Amino acid sequence: MEESEEKLQKIYMEFQMLDQQIKHLEKQNESLSSHLMELMATSQSLEDMGKVSNGAEILVPLSSGIYAKAELKDNNNFIVNVGANIALAKDGQSTKKIIENQISEIKKLKESLMLQTHSQMQKAASLEQEMEKIASTLQGNNQ
Repeated sequence: MEESEEKLQKIYMEFQMLDQQIKHLEKQNESLSSHLMELMATSQSLEDMGKVSNGAEILVPLSSGIYAKAELKDNNNFIVNVGANIALAKDGQSTKKIIENQISEIKKLKESLMLQTHSQMQKAASLEQEMEKIASTLQGNNQ
């Protein structure tokens, strides 16, 4: 009987670890979803920017919910952060391509995370069934 109890504890610990991994994967997925929405909004903004004429008054975001009025000097050239605190001048087409590549990469990462999550959830369900089987056996022996 002790052997069954030890096995149940071991499976329960493994189940707990899987549960934590699943929660972590779900948080990563939420973060990627948020970043994806931000990139899609940026892509749309780039599209819209091409429709605005030079010299037009626009609102420039300074922070969440805080904007400044500005005059658009050039609607087809942008300063793009390419990493490591390096920013380069890019035209609209190049900037759009960068954003599209980032969107594509995030979609791939989300798909991979979904597969990992699904796999971990299947393992957890299997462990849960095994725990229930052992627990019912232990209850039957104690009665």
